[in-house]
Amino acid sequence: MNADRGDEAIVERFRETHPGWNIDIEPPPAGPSSGAIRQPGGSGLIRYAFGDDGRGRYLEYYSFHRIWGDSHARIYATGERESLDTLGTSTVVTGDPEQDRRQVERLHVFNQRLIAELEEAGLLSGGPVPGSFQINAAIVTGAVDPDEETPGTGGRGD
Repeated sequence: MNADRGDEAIVERFRETHPGWNIDIEPPPAGPSSGAIRQPGGSGLIRYAFGDDGRGRYLEYYSFHRIWGDSHARIYATGERESLDTLGTSTVVTGDPEQDRRQVERLHVFNQRLIAELEEAGLLSGGPVPGSFQINAAIVTGAVDPDEETPGTGGRGD
């Protein structure tokens, strides 16, 4: 069974948003409901998953790229692209220790929620996720404290 015209439109729009990536995917049921695409000759990786919500059929993706940064979006059969949150890796330092602590905590909570949403969408499981994303996620969710001494080294965990 071939993909319907809505799925074909989704995949075509996906290709347009990533020129030069040679995206060649087949939507379900002929193809998998999720997968990964590596950037030819580059360091980028995209994890994607097809789904449905109250607005219709979509392809959700998270694009990991060391140089251009991450992007996360849903593409609907109408061609609409809805930008979604990406991992937050920085916050403004104010000089007020209490305010700075609250900002870091808000960032941790934001990132923990995002990681849970990405897991639920199938964008972090079932395939490759760059090590740089895993390290950043551990730091910005508070799972790892970069200022903590690394056991046995006498130094920081950089």
